[in-house]
Amino acid sequence: MKIEQLLLFFMIGLILLSCGDGNKGNEQDVVEEKKAEVIAIHDEVMPKMGQLKSYQNQLSAEAEGMEAQAAEAFIQAARKCEEAYEGMFVWMRQFDASLEGMSEEESVAYLEEQREKVVVVNEDIKKALSEAELLLEEK
Repeated sequence: MKIEQLLLFFMIGLILLSCGDGNKGNEQDVVEEKKAEVIAIHDEVMPKMGQLKSYQNQLSAEAEGMEAQAAEAFIQAARKCEEAYEGMFVWMRQFDASLEGMSEEESVAYLEEQREKVVVVNEDIKKALSEAELLLEEK
């Protein structure tokens, strides 16, 4: 009888241990998924940074040869390119991918906040590129 009780306690202990480890793994998976999502949003537009700077320079050069009223749209679009460019680097400087010292819950909350910020950066870059392309095609 004692062996059966001992075996029962051993089995219950194994079950509890396996459940605990599985939950921690799931939490870590959530953190890694959220981190990957944030990085993917960043990675979508990061390769376009050179094009953004190029458009900014082209728009500024075009504006120099125009009358003030006609140049205003080019100046505004160049400014949006610059702001979008700077926005990416501001976000990158403040983003802490290591998540050091944060619990899983804190990490998830931090990554959700960073996702919101990088979505804005992503959209600003796409919008600036689109406006610049339209103006440069119409000139």
